[in-house]
Amino acid sequence: MPLCYAARAVLQEERVDVAALVAEVEAEVARRRAAGEYPEELLLRLRAEFAVEDEVEPPEALAIVESSRPLRSARPVVGPAVVFGKRALRRLLSWYVHPAVHDQNRFNLALLRELRSLEARLDRLERSVRDDGDEAHG
Repeated sequence: MPLCYAARAVLQEERVDVAALVAEVEAEVARRRAAGEYPEELLLRLRAEFAVEDEVEPPEALAIVESSRPLRSARPVVGPAVVFGKRALRRLLSWYVHPAVHDQNRFNLALLRELRSLEARLDRLERSVRDDGDEAHG
């Protein structure tokens, strides 16, 4: 099975020039788009779907789910009554919501622990491959 450029580079301990790789892919997409192979609406959907956010929160920041949010109302006259009603409803349903949120938090944290464990394992394997490669070449 042939390896892609990036996989060969990793196995040969070369640095992958991500910018060059992205430029190559973008050039190929532009060529194919000019040839009419991709509909413009598909490209717009893909850009939106795969847009990279500059400041992505780490998974730890998203692992804990809260069972309640601050209550507010922008309605000037009935706002306080709406907030009061929502608070009362929240208290009536808390016996039902809190156990589900607790279970979800436990699951999220267990999943996060597994993710970190896999990251550590991958780091060890990469170091081992790198060290074995250094011994073979040295």
